[in-house]
Amino acid sequence: MVIDSIAEEYDALVDRADWINPYFSPEWMRSWWKRQKQGRAPLVLLAYSEQGKLLGYWPFVERPGLLGSKGLWPFIYDEANYHFPTCTQDVVSPMINALEGLISSFLFVWLPQIPQTFWNAYLRESVEKRKHLTITRCARSSCLVEQVKGQSFEEFWEDKMGPKSRKSFRYDERSLAEQGKISWQTCHTLEEVRLAMPTTCLVEVASSKTLENAGLYSIRGKRGFFFELLPELAQLSRARLSVLRVDDQPIAWQLELLAPGRSYLHHLAYDEEWKKYSPGKQLLKRSMACCWEEGRVFDFLPAPFAYKERYATSSEPAYELHWIHRSLRGRIARCLIRWNMKIRQKMRDRSPGLAAAVGREEVSKANMKNLE
Repeated sequence: MVIDSIAEEYDALVDRADWINPYFSPEWMRSWWKRQKQGRAPLVLLAYSEQGKLLGYWPFVERPGLLGSKGLWPFIYDEANYHFPTCTQDVVSPMINALEGLISSFLFVWLPQIPQTFWNAYLRESVEKRKHLTITRCARSSCLVEQVKGQSFEEFWEDKMGPKSRKSFRYDERSLAEQGKISWQTCHTLEEVRLAMPTTCLVEVASSKTLENAGLYSIRGKRGFFFELLPELAQLSRARLSVLRVDDQPIAWQLELLAPGRSYLHHLAYDEEWKKYSPGKQLLKRSMACCWEEGRVFDFLPAPFAYKERYATSSEPAYELHWIHRSLRGRIARCLIRWNMKIRQKMRDRSPGLAAAVGREEVSKANMKNLE
């Protein structure tokens, strides 16, 4: 399979790549593809040098489209937070041209969450030529924490927090310490992550994200997916898992995806009963400080949360593009996609959330039963 051939050259490609998508590593692709329905077909754009070296790849999957057609969706569309290719700079334009050429064979191509830097440099010009029908929107932005030259992390933290917030946070730290022995666990290796995975389930069960059906394991099959994937990523230094405990009780955990010079915050959750002590913020501060010392950019990923904007030293919009074949069927498809977007937005605006619909106790019981 093409994923296996990519895996053989992946490390060498990463050493020379200008764009590295952490979600398109062979481990992510292989684990995700194993759980897809039969009958779907992968489509991977590959770029090689004249000497046969892999210079880039962009994985997609064929899915049934509208009106009996087919559409191209990005690999890991239900979990990844970025969908740009892993590649060197000089092959980006040829890969985009190849992707555009496929629109005659597929009714549409969907590209969600493309960073503005990538969009402006490579995609915008092709879209503005209006050879094809498009739907473009920019509903999210990526917040970044970058090390400021000559500034310590504590100086950065105090500057971002402000006097009142710093006072409140110090009070939370002292109050939490009074509840028992505080311990911080950072898992780097396969065995460390494997042993910590059940701990993450305990925190997830008591997390407000699970109550809102937005936890890491909320969707059926995702727990098994991550139990398989994360130890593999850790073995290759592509993931880092952190846990905050009081005595022996885990109250918060965090997952970072690692790439050269960068850390991506994929997930952060805490036990709702400990909310007043800001356990998530305490764990987040420790992780950002670690990245600061390592010289890594801390990427919050595209998500509309105010606390991410508060800590960021910079941010950039993330674009979503539907590239649609110019035809009668394409025009109908564009109308249907827009209609679907509006309906989904109205549902999100009106939904009271799972936590308001069912009691906390019932949800916790159901989740605990799933862990047995």
